[in-house]
Amino acid sequence: MTATLWYRRLSTPTNTLDAAKRESPLEPGAKLERRLPPFYALFFYAFAAVLAWILLYHNNPGRSLELWAPPNWASCLGIGIAAGAILVGLSILVVKRFAWARALEAEFGWILGAQRGWEIAWVALLSGCAEEYLFRGALQEVWGVWLAAAVFALIHWPVNRNFLPWPFVAGVIGLGLGGLVLWTGSLLAPVTAHVIVNGVNLWRMTRRYRTWDEARVNAFVETGKWS
Repeated sequence: MTATLWYRRLSTPTNTLDAAKRESPLEPGAKLERRLPPFYALFFYAFAAVLAWILLYHNNPGRSLELWAPPNWASCLGIGIAAGAILVGLSILVVKRFAWARALEAEFGWILGAQRGWEIAWVALLSGCAEEYLFRGALQEVWGVWLAAAVFALIHWPVNRNFLPWPFVAGVIGLGLGGLVLWTGSLLAPVTAHVIVNGVNLWRMTRRYRTWDEARVNAFVETGKWS
């Protein structure tokens, strides 16, 4: 089965689609706004951050400050910027080479392709800070890097067949980000890398998928060429 057919089986068979026509992969019959509203992003990620603070405070009241404000903050930021740039480069390369990665990107492009410019920065900042605080901060402190990465992978559970690789990708990235915490003793490096990856990839997806053309997307998934 070609990548195009694999993708089309999960899509509405029309040429040009918009939010009024295409259904949510999470809730069939529900229509998508194709963006994560800023308030909902704040509410969701604030919950994760508060949970992380509670878990860390319970074990060591001063641990959050140690993780967020290390004496080697400048080198941690530099390491995070370099790691983020490497991950962005790898994600671009994988999308160019593999149809499964293009199908996965296209699904995210449908869900988040209408995100506005300032919203991209907002969502990237919130997700990078809150997720790293919870998974590489609180959970890794208690469970270790491997189990924290496994839980991180599980929360990226696939909602349809195109999302099947996503838990594995998230797990590998989680291990790498956890390694940055072990290396630097701080959350600054993984947070910086996470924010860069999310911000750049969201920006790339909005440029490519803001106007949704099903035939064009399917051709891209199959061939890797955006025409």
